[in-house]
Amino acid sequence: MANAAINIEIVSRCVCAYCGATVSSKHFCSGCGKIQPLPKDGVDYFSFFELPRKLRLDEAELEKSFYALSRQFHPDYFMGAGVEEQQASVDRSSMLNDAYRTLRNPVTRAKYLLTIEGYKEAEKKAPPDLLEEVFDLNMQIEELRAAKKTGDEDEAAEARSAIEEALTDLHKKLEGIDHRLSTLFEEWDSALDRDATPEEQKPLLNRMSDLLSHRSYIRNLVRDIKEEL
Repeated sequence: MANAAINIEIVSRCVCAYCGATVSSKHFCSGCGKIQPLPKDGVDYFSFFELPRKLRLDEAELEKSFYALSRQFHPDYFMGAGVEEQQASVDRSSMLNDAYRTLRNPVTRAKYLLTIEGYKEAEKKAPPDLLEEVFDLNMQIEELRAAKKTGDEDEAAEARSAIEEALTDLHKKLEGIDHRLSTLFEEWDSALDRDATPEEQKPLLNRMSDLLSHRSYIRNLVRDIKEEL
């Protein structure tokens, strides 16, 4: 929880941009009640929702927070306010939408976590146990294309059947990856609960990055196959 603690400490030291009072809320001054501009050094999406950087969130509660903040930030409420407050409402509304789109989905949430933990977007890599299957699949796709060109319906049907079987297997692999990710998300949250050190967190993040890379590769492969069929 070291990162979350840092965020909370920073917020507690912030002062209102208008009256100078200590800001105890992320979004509005507890003194004058004015909406605050976004920090110049930025704020991560978890912190924006006042959440720890956990991956197993209560998505129903997240949705409730989203709609509640949407009403509070809505620019219509700031039509009579100063230019600074109007801009702050627009900026916070925009960030709210981006944050909610990212955090409401477990996969995009995990990818975002990796980003703010310093990971660049991983290259989409094939799982090691899939390399031979991908080679065979590419051959079958080429056979299907050739059969379509020559009008050989029997060969086309045979190739299509083999590809559809491979597609079913790929869907099973995706299910397996999603199950492993879910288990890994639990491990990550438990690590935060026990205040694991960055050195203890690193292997979890590495495994997460690899699994998400494999997942993206297979999803792209599935998409390409469906387009070919």
